[in-house]
Amino acid sequence: MLLVTFTVIGAGLWASSMAAAADATAWEPAESIRQVVEHFVRSRLPQQSQDARITVQGPVEGLHFPRCGHMQARDFGAANPFGAQTVEVACLTPQVWSLYLPVQVAWPQGAVVAARALSAGHVLTEDDLAVVQRDLSSLPAGVITKPAQAIGRVLQYGVAAGQSFTHGMLAGPQLIHYGQSVSLVALGQGIRLVALGTAMGNGRQGQTILARNVQSGKVVTGVVDGAGQIMVAMGP
Repeated sequence: MLLVTFTVIGAGLWASSMAAAADATAWEPAESIRQVVEHFVRSRLPQQSQDARITVQGPVEGLHFPRCGHMQARDFGAANPFGAQTVEVACLTPQVWSLYLPVQVAWPQGAVVAARALSAGHVLTEDDLAVVQRDLSSLPAGVITKPAQAIGRVLQYGVAAGQSFTHGMLAGPQLIHYGQSVSLVALGQGIRLVALGTAMGNGRQGQTILARNVQSGKVVTGVVDGAGQIMVAMGP
């Protein structure tokens, strides 16, 4: 909805405004108003998104505003650099008026999506993925933008064709399997100790699992690293 407010100061100013109505050149061009709004919105965008597409709606055709010597724009409500927003543009002199214009800011970004329907537990390959351009404001948080970020990872639940991937939807490949021989690594104060262990569960990178030290028989807890080792806290 387009909201308009007028502030008129004194009968003389009102009379001059009415007289100006007879002259089309007395009206502020709608394009000038839109340019002020677009410049304001673009000035707040991050440097890397200066190619974003800005669409300013209004003013409504047939609605006129007196020529303005000084216009300024500001946010109306929450300031959001992308998506839908509302901007107030106001004339400060010689006559005071203001209006609120809806603005849409679209910034197409590459997003990795499913090339076809995939089920939970599927290990992603290059053939499973496609890259499409989508408006940043429509993408979920943590969206994956490069295929390399998804290839080799495991779907935690099924997805439909065309659905975008986020990091939270994917798990790393299983690096350790139950009963597998693994390296138990303890680090501390410049010391690195390595012992042979047996995994007591399956594990992906970042997961905490149990393992048995082959030499001592002691069960320890550690975190799986990217190399498939179990990082164990060094005791006192």
